[in-house]
Amino acid sequence: MAEEKRELFNKINEDLKIAMKEKNELRLSTLRMMKSKITYVNARGDLPDAEIIKIITKFSKELKESIEEFKKVDRNEEADKSARELEIVKEYLPKELSADEVKSLVEQAIKETGASSIKEMGQVMKAVMAKQPGIDGKIVSQLVRELLK
Repeated sequence: MAEEKRELFNKINEDLKIAMKEKNELRLSTLRMMKSKITYVNARGDLPDAEIIKIITKFSKELKESIEEFKKVDRNEEADKSARELEIVKEYLPKELSADEVKSLVEQAIKETGASSIKEMGQVMKAVMAKQPGIDGKIVSQLVRELLK
């Protein structure tokens, strides 16, 4: 059981070794940063995959913000580097759901929780986030608001 829940962390470690052997500097530094963010939360990286996905998702959001900021100040080289790092990070995240898939998840959570008003938004959000770790909370929040009006 302990081995199963560390599958993603083990994959990152294995890919780190491969990147070292291939001398792929960008991949190596990106994987090291991801591992660092995970071990900051738990020194051994002994977290369930769902928690690791949350950490990696947060890192991907930080990279997206960096890309936007670099583009605003016309630092395209840094923006390109961050974009390449983001592509590496996305490899470790579950595939992004389409708008329709997210909407059906939210509708299903509303049915399961029996929510009927905006006051129960927290219950619905918690149900959706539990089913799909790493999903964009802003999009879920927006859909929940629309559907509970």
